[in-house]
Amino acid sequence: MNKGYVALVAVLSVLWGVMMVIDLVMSILLFKPNFSDFLNTLFPLFIIVPVPLLLVYLPGTFTAIWLGVVVVVVIVFFTFAIYKSSMKFENSSLYRLGEFFALNYFLSIVYIELIALAGYPIVSPITNTTPFYLNFITITNAGLYEELISRVLYIGIPLFVYYAWSAHGKKSHSRPNKLPLYRMIWGGGYKFGKPEITLLIISSIIFGFAHVTSWDISKVPQAALGGLLLGVLYLRFGLYADVLLHFSIDSPSLLLPLGTGDPLASGYTNSFINAAIIIAVVAGAIVLISYIIQARAIYRSRKLNPQLIVAQVSGDPSTSRKALACTKCGSSRVTFFYDDIYRCDDCGTVFKWDQ
Repeated sequence: MNKGYVALVAVLSVLWGVMMVIDLVMSILLFKPNFSDFLNTLFPLFIIVPVPLLLVYLPGTFTAIWLGVVVVVVIVFFTFAIYKSSMKFENSSLYRLGEFFALNYFLSIVYIELIALAGYPIVSPITNTTPFYLNFITITNAGLYEELISRVLYIGIPLFVYYAWSAHGKKSHSRPNKLPLYRMIWGGGYKFGKPEITLLIISSIIFGFAHVTSWDISKVPQAALGGLLLGVLYLRFGLYADVLLHFSIDSPSLLLPLGTGDPLASGYTNSFINAAIIIAVVAGAIVLISYIIQARAIYRSRKLNPQLIVAQVSGDPSTSRKALACTKCGSSRVTFFYDDIYRCDDCGTVFKWDQ
């Protein structure tokens, strides 16, 4: 990958991280003054089939405790993401979070403008006329609760069942080498075979239609597209990555401007958030172009016959394996990029490698 592009993503990741810190500190500071209102607000327990189906209302005590749990979980996930990403940035969740955050904003802005021109503007249910504590509940809850349904229920559990117990799943080429029980909920470590792509598309469509009741039908394509990005993070890295992206998408544009009376809800923080979002929108266009170029390179590489180099392991011919080689120049100096996708350090070619 071009060093300039990596530097751009690094800047995006830093901006995203700073925004997350502001959001989390803001959430903590606003939790206590709104606590009594949380205690008096029933919690709607629902599933998505594909529109939200209410199961039961839980007492306000659950609402207050659950919101506190969500904030703590997001803090733990954020810390975990930084720790994991300190090892190798380019292949980390933090790298993808920076990319996807910018890409989502760019695609969302383009879609919102186009749908408005078509005469179907998207109207947010989060308004200044709604009591702040209700907006707080909606924004804070969505990042974790909706991911447990849309990704765990519709991707994680079906994939685990398919690979662990079905005859076809056990023989599938895309079956993970290790299938621990926690992966049913946590996700992560999946390749992008037909089962993963199928469930990714289905869950994204369901996620899109889940926004019909609180938004309107014009929101569905935008939400479904966001669901694709969230699903990719869930499959590749795990629940922590998609929860962080979901939380960061909801909070900056909604929580801060409405947090009146709080020290963090100042002109400085709002200016920073607005500037960061503008940078993300512009950078999102670059990310999209980069992804198109990479997709084209991968498509072309699949048509070529890679020069395979046979390497001996421990001197035993029975343990020999195919060593990585660039499909364009044949160089063995390659870097892992994403799942079965690699990048040549010599010529910069991005290619897919099936071992």
